[in-house]
Amino acid sequence: LLFLCLCSMSINLFAHPIDQSKGSFEDKFRQLDEIFPDPNQYRAATGEPTKLYWQQQADYKIEVELFENQRSLKGSETITYKNNSPLVLNYIWIQLDQNIFKKDSISNLAKTFSSTEKISFGQLKNTNFMEKFEGGMRNIHIHINGDDAQFTTVGTMLRIDLAEPLEEQENLEIEIDWEYNIPDATSVRARNGYESFEDGNDIFLIAQWYPRVVAFSDYEGWHNKEFVGNGEFTLEFGEFEVAITVPADHIVSSTGTLQNDNKVLSQTQRDRLKKAATMDKASFIVTPDEALQNESSRSEKKKTWLFKAENVRDFAWASSRKFIWDAAGYRQDSKDYPLVMAMSFYPKEGEPLWSKYSTEAVMHTMKVYSKYTFDYPYPTAQSVNGPVGGMEYPMIVFCRGSSHEGLFNVTDHEVGHNWFPMIVNTDERRHAWMDEGFNTFVNHYSLENFYGEREHKPDVSKYIASKFMHDLKAINTPPDLLKSRRHLSYRKPGYGMQFLREEILGEERFDAAWKEYIHKWAFKSPRPADFYRCMENASGMDLQWFFRGFFEEPMQLDQGIEDVK
Repeated sequence: LLFLCLCSMSINLFAHPIDQSKGSFEDKFRQLDEIFPDPNQYRAATGEPTKLYWQQQADYKIEVELFENQRSLKGSETITYKNNSPLVLNYIWIQLDQNIFKKDSISNLAKTFSSTEKISFGQLKNTNFMEKFEGGMRNIHIHINGDDAQFTTVGTMLRIDLAEPLEEQENLEIEIDWEYNIPDATSVRARNGYESFEDGNDIFLIAQWYPRVVAFSDYEGWHNKEFVGNGEFTLEFGEFEVAITVPADHIVSSTGTLQNDNKVLSQTQRDRLKKAATMDKASFIVTPDEALQNESSRSEKKKTWLFKAENVRDFAWASSRKFIWDAAGYRQDSKDYPLVMAMSFYPKEGEPLWSKYSTEAVMHTMKVYSKYTFDYPYPTAQSVNGPVGGMEYPMIVFCRGSSHEGLFNVTDHEVGHNWFPMIVNTDERRHAWMDEGFNTFVNHYSLENFYGEREHKPDVSKYIASKFMHDLKAINTPPDLLKSRRHLSYRKPGYGMQFLREEILGEERFDAAWKEYIHKWAFKSPRPADFYRCMENASGMDLQWFFRGFFEEPMQLDQGIEDVK
């Protein structure tokens, strides 16, 4: 019997050597081979783009008119689309983000009425408004190189079928006409819309307002996932020339630089703007008294404001006769933009807070972010007070802050988004943590610089693992699938980056690797593996255990105090 038992044990040992040696053990320090995409001719093993890396370009010439009384927009655009890919394209995808406001959109059909659930972006909060509002883009007409185009609308996306394939390195001209009703941002949770005031005037914050070409990449092809609210955008870089027609007594804030100031501004306003460029403190371009006078004028005439922007991935603007406008010149040690015009636009209802602190916050953000990243690469940086609590676009952000701390914090965060993802162009629909988390990370140091270490206390209590046990998902999860999005897209990756800098790598090694990553991918489109590889190669440390545990798997910190003696 003993001999048979020994034989049986011997057979089992040789038959299952792995099970005997490891049992149920799972190596938390194993490499990310099953997650990492292989390096290729476009994305190197060092985490940087190769000489063969490509991305598409989309240039826009747009004419748009704001119909104030109807609260609607009507526009026409010509998109010059260049196919830099090595592929032949038989169709082009276009984003129609305003279609999220249609009653039969996926976002509205999927909403819940539970008082414990947050309403997603695009979902209607006010039942009366839901019954009356006709959202979504309409009267769409499309021409390709002058000929009528065949197209199919799929929710917030539209596919144009090309009569002739678009070959490599060829250009295509797409002409699109459209119009839509602007949503009431106080009745719908939106990233854009209007707000009405008792004096009979509105503030219009206009974003996701024009048909935009969907991004096309080497790793996903068309990024044509439906826009349902939380997952934001990834777009192609290009040049914009935009003509915005509004009531003659409106003031317009916009992405880009104003091209016809002699047509839309008075001589006094132009002189003030020129003087403001020499000042490091904000001064009025449109004074509170002048804005108050505008509120009661209600001109029946129109003015067209011309703006131009280069190397941006999006374009947004705001318009109102209620706007007070102040500006200051921010100077930086930059070859391309040594002078940046920092500006703020706000109604009298934002006073006195906004004139004291808004433009100051804009300049502070540029100063600190430039230290931790690179110089601000655009000629203007603007903050606009309106019904959107906080939203970012190139050179312009929408903020709401109603206290000094609230205004500074939201401005710092939204202006910071100019670096992530407006320049380091991540796919927010799939990897929100690469813009929100990276931005939250730099926010920490910007807030600490402003308030001081004693006054600025990070919200570590909000990181407590037990608070988020209902949503155990990995950080690298598409944001539309997250309930704890504030935690998993903002806080946790923000703290993770802080741990990596201050505890794992140390500031010197981290900063060198971090700046290598953001400089290599400025005005390009990285994915998570590019970031992981670049940080490892530049820091000289195996970090895959950290990226696996913190970003790619839903692990929780589970340390606890068992006993005290």
